[in-house]
Amino acid sequence: MLNMIRADTYRLLRSKGFYITQILMVIVAMISISTSSVGMILGNDSVRQFQNVGNRLIWTGSTSVRIMSSMASVLIYFLLPLFIMTIGFEFSRKTYKNPLSSGMTRLNFFVSKYVVFLFLTVCQIIFFYGFVFLGCSLKNGIGHITRHFIVKWLQTASLQFVELSAIFAVAVLIVYLFFSTLTAVVTTILFPMIMTLMFALFYKHKWVGNFNFQNNVDSAYFTYYTASGMTQLLFVALGTILVCLVISYLTFRRRDL
Repeated sequence: MLNMIRADTYRLLRSKGFYITQILMVIVAMISISTSSVGMILGNDSVRQFQNVGNRLIWTGSTSVRIMSSMASVLIYFLLPLFIMTIGFEFSRKTYKNPLSSGMTRLNFFVSKYVVFLFLTVCQIIFFYGFVFLGCSLKNGIGHITRHFIVKWLQTASLQFVELSAIFAVAVLIVYLFFSTLTAVVTTILFPMIMTLMFALFYKHKWVGNFNFQNNVDSAYFTYYTASGMTQLLFVALGTILVCLVISYLTFRRRDL
């Protein structure tokens, strides 16, 4: 399994697609920093209210982190190429039989691919916020950083990681059900949109909002969660991840390759 992880990491770092993805992320962040505006808002009313105020604020390092957290769902589109280059690589090239025929178990294959992608997700979140913080700090200063701010950001980033992982757990399921990266990409793009529409239609049923992962990513910093609310949110996201991964692996294990 470690050999597979090293091979995927090595291939990714030598891929032009990886660096193009990072450059595009920097460009998007630079546009927001230079114009002091947020380009994507899918959060709740409190997010929109802060975004309107944020357009009139000086974007220091600390302020920009809070404001840009409301467009963190843009990471979905920057993670998609990395998803294809890791989990979907062998399936898109129809070479998934090669490592399996050389002695690797299906469990090791499955776990190693997913571990690499999880690591990339963490790195993308850190890189996104890190660039925004450094860029705005150089432009307008660091701003006021308190212990509360650091704790709140760690909580926000952790929740966003879980919610993003839930979205891509659905993509993993599609890959292993259909062995098609194209279907997985389309599903990853459409699924958050469908859940946003469902939330709008069934807004009286608050539990539906727990499945609105993209909205939850953008709203993570600005929404106040009670202990029970946070428990429900994490239960739904982690439950989605677990169910999708278990079904994916069982499908993969039983499939005649």
